[in-house]
Amino acid sequence: MKKKGGRILWLAYLDSATPRSKGRLLPKSLAVNRPTLQEVAQALEKLGYKFQVYPGKRYPPLWYEERLQGYVVVESSEKIRVLAAKVAAVIREAHR
Repeated sequence: MKKKGGRILWLAYLDSATPRSKGRLLPKSLAVNRPTLQEVAQALEKLGYKFQVYPGKRYPPLWYEERLQGYVVVESSEKIRVLAAKVAAVIREAHR
C-alpha cells in the first residue's frame, strides 16, 4: 500500500503463518515466522530506511489477530514486495 511519504508495510505481509489469500506478499520460503514490529524496525534501521511505526493498528483482513497488530510506513519508492523481501531477509538472518 502507498501512504503519503512512503509505503505501508503490515506485519501480515511478512508472516509465514498468514495465507496469501489473507495478505502475505512473500512466498513461504522467504517469509518470516511471526515477525514483530521491533524486528521489522530493527531490520529497517539496519537497511538504512527512514520509517514511522504505528503499533496500535490492525491489518483489516485479520483484525482479530493480535499478533499482527501494527504497521510501519517506510519512506521509499521501491515496490512493496521488494521492500518486504529485504526486511524479511534481514530478520531471517538475525534469527540464525
